[in-house]
Amino acid sequence: MTHLEEVLTQFNAREADENTILIEFRKIAETVFFGGYFLVNGELRIYPVDIEFYLYGEKDKEDSWMQDKKMIHRKVMDNEEVPYFPNSGSLFPHSFGIDVTFENPKQEYRASFLIRSYRKNNNAVETHPTYLWDELFGEATFSGSGLSVIWVDDESNEPKEVCQCRRLNLYDEKKNPDLKPWRYYKKSVEKDLVFK
Repeated sequence: MTHLEEVLTQFNAREADENTILIEFRKIAETVFFGGYFLVNGELRIYPVDIEFYLYGEKDKEDSWMQDKKMIHRKVMDNEEVPYFPNSGSLFPHSFGIDVTFENPKQEYRASFLIRSYRKNNNAVETHPTYLWDELFGEATFSGSGLSVIWVDDESNEPKEVCQCRRLNLYDEKKNPDLKPWRYYKKSVEKDLVFK
């Protein structure tokens, strides 16, 4: 069984190109969909079923495919200092939902995936990524055992069918749709997802 932390730390965007990055993203997506779940406060299970990848290289000269301006956690101005998150996986809440980040300061890139849709305790699919804020942090206390969100490796026996398409509702500065096929989802939940 492949563990999520292992697949995230082995990811290296510098060894990929615009085409092979899709293979690397698929490996991560398969592990996220079929290799476990987030356990919140020892009770609630969150199973991601639909994710979108983001990648931003911070070297002076980068190929355009690696300069994803939609990446939330990145430098916007040259003099701005934005610390890197660990490449083994961190949760990064923001106004559009929750990202799982796997950044690499030595290689100077930031990578993440947005959890676009998920199942709560393996029930109905939730397609509002911002609702995940409440699921992960909404009923937490800072006393006693406090907040606990951990990834539990647990391989699924279901068929590992993953679909790929372009990311949702993203446009460039000229209002052209973003065509990066960096969205992955479980085939088994396709009918429950949002595509507009």
